[in-house]
Amino acid sequence: MSSPPGLPVQRAPGRGVIVTAAGPRMRPVLHDLALPTFRRYAEARGWSVVAEDLGADGNGADLGAQRAKWAKVRMLRRALAEHPFALWIDADVLVLRTDDDITTHLRPGDFQALVLEQVPAEHRVNPNTGVWLLRACPQAQAFFDTVEAAGSQPGPWADQGAVLAALGWDRGDADYRWARPGPGNAHTARTAWLPPGWNTPYLGPRDDHESFNSAASSYADRPRVDHPHALHFMGMTLEARHRAMASVAAARAAPEPA
Repeated sequence: MSSPPGLPVQRAPGRGVIVTAAGPRMRPVLHDLALPTFRRYAEARGWSVVAEDLGADGNGADLGAQRAKWAKVRMLRRALAEHPFALWIDADVLVLRTDDDITTHLRPGDFQALVLEQVPAEHRVNPNTGVWLLRACPQAQAFFDTVEAAGSQPGPWADQGAVLAALGWDRGDADYRWARPGPGNAHTARTAWLPPGWNTPYLGPRDDHESFNSAASSYADRPRVDHPHALHFMGMTLEARHRAMASVAAARAAPEPA
């Protein structure tokens, strides 16, 4: 697998690969803030990293943004043809710790693992594909067949809505309020649930004008995780996201006081 110009791939045969992507609008967030943390985790665990520059993206939940999100399905399929594990991480995530081998959260028969997102204000529980671990096996490819058959979903989620459909999830209303586990299927039975610290929402200050998909107030009572492995700056405008991610990254890079 070749890397885009300016983004060398770290190769470590026999282990997994971290996969990510960003279009022109999100590229500074990915390259300057998120990608260095992905590479730090990959180096610690003996993984490689593939970051793709998408030709286009969008803002918030507009059509361009939704199309960019769907690229992860294509990229993960390709990654699993070449690596035993593939870990997708969204461009708006900081990986803050390297001390956990994420693959240990997969039982021998599991083909994927996701974090369950909980939003009490919307009575919503759903898998979040911002951090998505897959094992190379026939069922992973069969799952992608089911996801692609569902197709990119309308509304705030493109790929994530299709994943919920493929898992037999009860998706609630058109905005996914009241989403909860449904009857499930064979894919659900072989899906593992990562510890919530592997995809923890950023719960710092935000205003409604800096938010999309969910109101800023919906983050007030979401479950909190001390010392998360991956912090997800979800549902924020581009400017607010960059500012918040840069602040967290700078605070972690600052030397400890004497």
